Amino acid sequence: MTDSDFEIGKTYTYYHESDPEFLGYIDKISVDNDRHYLLVSRLPQRRLLEHIDLDRVETYWITTQDVAGSIHPSLDQLEDLLSKRVKNHNGIAFIEGIEWLVSLHGFSNVLNFVMRVKDTLHRKSWSVIFIVTPGIFSEIEFAKWGRQSVAWTIPKRDNISEIIDNDSDLVDSEPEISEKPLSEDGTSKLALLIRIPREGYSKEIARRRILQWRRMGLDVSEAEPALYMESDDRGYEIYKSVETKVRTAVELDNRLDLLLEKGFKSDVTKLRFRVRQLTGFDEVEARINELV
Repeated sequence: MTDSDFEIGKTYTYYHESDPEFLGYIDKISVDNDRHYLLVSRLPQRRLLEHIDLDRVETYWITTQDVAGSIHPSLDQLEDLLSKRVKNHNGIAFIEGIEWLVSLHGFSNVLNFVMRVKDTLHRKSWSVIFIVTPGIFSEIEFAKWGRQSVAWTIPKRDNISEIIDNDSDLVDSEPEISEKPLSEDGTSKLALLIRIPREGYSKEIARRRILQWRRMGLDVSEAEPALYMESDDRGYEIYKSVETKVRTAVELDNRLDLLLEKGFKSDVTKLRFRVRQLTGFDEVEARINELV
């Protein structure tokens, strides 16, 4: 195996460092429609939405709550889920919560579960990656685990993906408008992201930018048709029109922060909703000017 490929029919272990890193990796590879992607996560879907496209990745929240899209921390349920997917698809599964499973069922039972999964994968077009928190195993357990599920690391990303995935690098150098952290007092968390030129545009880049805008709370549904255009020139035109609206929204949103400081909380709440819908900019600006 190279550091960028999975060998099919095997299990691997990723020693977890940060959620954004491995979730970003899943989001990146899920653009390959030839594979099925399965994620059993410690995070509910509403939080996974900030990192991955749920239309491309089948997700389950591992929890004791009986809610839609959840799976109990049961070895039998997990094994049944994996067995069914392995029979019907080819792909990659990512399984989180190993430390929780060990605390509930004991190391030996979880290791036996891994061995059974490994047997299920034999000669199948699937790979399974177990997400493990470093330090949960003793030296003996670590050695036993490693014999069944070898260590794997996330391959380095290409430069374009690194730029698009790193929001902090995408904030414009314009000093008067910069990214603000999310706060409980309602201040803006919008940011101006660097413009994507035509020569750097692709459907994948546009999709990642749309996800970034969504994480800010912006309704950018107008940009989605760009992802399905056969012509990238036409797709870029659609993307560019929305990018212009987003930049206007960010500028207005920052002005709303100033109104909030002056005590116009009710007005700001109503106006901010319109701004994030990318509608009524003229009316919003007129109301801001009236209140200033």
